[in-house]
Amino acid sequence: MIRDLSLTITKEGNTLLIVPANSEKSGPASSRVPVFYNHAMEFNRDISVVLFNRLLRDGSSFLDGLTATGARGIRLANETGKNISLHLNDGNPTAIELARRNLDLNGVAMAEVSCTDLRKLLIERRFDAIDIDPFGSPAQFISLAAPAVRNGGYLCVTATDTGTVSGIFPGACLRRYGTRAIRTPFYHEIGVRNLLGFVAREAAREEVGIEPVIAFYADHYVRCIVRCRRGAGNADRSLKNIGFCTFDQNSLERRFVGFQEEGQIGPIWTGSKCDADLLRNTALPANLGSSDRISRYFELLAGENDVQRPHFTVDELARKAKTGPPKLSALLEMLGQTGKAHPTHFGPKTFVTDVEVERILGLMK
Repeated sequence: MIRDLSLTITKEGNTLLIVPANSEKSGPASSRVPVFYNHAMEFNRDISVVLFNRLLRDGSSFLDGLTATGARGIRLANETGKNISLHLNDGNPTAIELARRNLDLNGVAMAEVSCTDLRKLLIERRFDAIDIDPFGSPAQFISLAAPAVRNGGYLCVTATDTGTVSGIFPGACLRRYGTRAIRTPFYHEIGVRNLLGFVAREAAREEVGIEPVIAFYADHYVRCIVRCRRGAGNADRSLKNIGFCTFDQNSLERRFVGFQEEGQIGPIWTGSKCDADLLRNTALPANLGSSDRISRYFELLAGENDVQRPHFTVDELARKAKTGPPKLSALLEMLGQTGKAHPTHFGPKTFVTDVEVERILGLMK
C-alpha cells in the first residue's frame, strides 16, 4: 500500500510528481522497488513532451501502458498544450494509487486509469498513441501493441535490456529479438536498429508498416517512436528496410546489405532512423532542463540520417592505423573533402561516413 512508502515530490518540466524517496538518480532502476520511478529517464520523457507537442492533436488518445507513477502520461497531458484523452495503466495496484495522486496533484481531471495486464488492454482497445516502457525488454508486447495503434498513430517503445538488444549477449538477443548478433565497436547502433527491426517485423505480421520518427540510444536504454500505417502495402514497404550488417574485424569495413550470409548481424533495420525534417524543425520549450541536450541529439540524429552505414569510433580506427587518435573535428573536415561525414549521438568520438575504410586510415596516418 502507498501509505507504507517513503515518498517525496520532484519536478520534471512543469509537472510535479510524488515519487518513492529512494528512487535512483542515475542508471537503471531496480525492479524490486514497490513503485518504479527513475530520475535518469527524465531525458526520455522530455523528448516525448517535445515531439508529441508536434504530433498529437486535441482529442488524441494516449495510452501510458506501464505507467508506474504516471510520470510520462501526466507530463504529456500537462505540458504539450493539447487536450488529450489520457489513459494510465499498470498491473501494480500501488502504482495506480500513486498515479491517481499525481493526477490530482497536477489537476489532470480527464484521465482514465486501469489496473490490468497490458496485453489484455491492447487486445480490447485502440489508441492514437501507445507508450511501452517496461523494466527490461518490451518484446512481449509489440505484436499486440502495433495493431492497437490507430492508422497514422504512434507507437513508442523503450528497451532497457541494452546488453541483449545490442548483441553483447548473443544468445539472449536471438531468443528475445530473433536477431543473430556479435559484439561490435558500434553495438549501441545495433541495439537501436535491432529494436526498430523487431518492431517492424512484429508489426508487419499484423499488416502494419512503420516509419521511424526518432530512434536513439541514451544513458542505459534504447528508445524509438514510430508512426504506424495500416495495410499490407505499408507493411511490405516497411520490410524493405529490414536487412543485415556485415562487419570485417580485420579491415574494420562494415555495410548494411539486403541478404544474409553466415556471420552477418541481423535481421535489423537498415533504413533511416528518424524523420530528419521533423527533428530539425521542432522548437524546444525553455522550461526543460535537458533542452540543450535534446537540441544536440536532434542535430546529430538528423546528420546521421545522411549516411546509412554503421558508425565508426575514432579509437578503433586509430588502433588499426597504429597512430594516436586525431580530433574528431579535424578528421570530419578531411573526410568531408572526399565524401559525407557527420558526428553521431552514440558518443563523442563516433561518426558516420561514406568514405572507404582504407581512405580513412590513410588520412589518419
